[in-house]
Amino acid sequence: MEGPAGRPDTRPIPTGDPDTPPIDYGMLRDAIGYQLRLAEVAMLQTFARRFAGTGITPARLTALELIDRNPGIRPATLARAMVVETSNLSTLLRQLEAGGLIEARRGPDRRSKALHLTPRARARMTGLRRRLSAQDRDLGQGLSADERESLTYLLGKLVGSDGRTDGTNEDRAETRRRIRSRTEP
Repeated sequence: MEGPAGRPDTRPIPTGDPDTPPIDYGMLRDAIGYQLRLAEVAMLQTFARRFAGTGITPARLTALELIDRNPGIRPATLARAMVVETSNLSTLLRQLEAGGLIEARRGPDRRSKALHLTPRARARMTGLRRRLSAQDRDLGQGLSADERESLTYLLGKLVGSDGRTDGTNEDRAETRRRIRSRTEP
């Protein structure tokens, strides 16, 4: 959002309320973090609408999808994939287990846990995925296919993830190298 001569566009934005003067966001208009925060709010709002009445939150859906796609995943591996602390994930896993959606079985070394969806959860996944697709369409409304692809790519580049990182700095650096190699001539 650049204004004249490549300077940031800091013009006030109308509020939509004739009794309220336009808001001057200053440098926030071009701050990546602020724009990401607004995008997060939009995501949470569309998610709440599409998943109303299901008892599913973004974190629960993420955990269910990752467990479904990776049967037997260990909690520590799931925590890294979700970019959360293992201690914080424990509460979420207890909720999913109490709701009859996941089960923790004995892992390969008998000391570790292996997470699996229950038949009840597997039966719900198709409907949850449909809701997620609809939510994603809502969120990307107004974007062309090329813009959507670019946005997805740029967000992945920003966070250093192409879906194959476990969140460590080494993995982020390797992911950035892979992304650069795909985009450089």
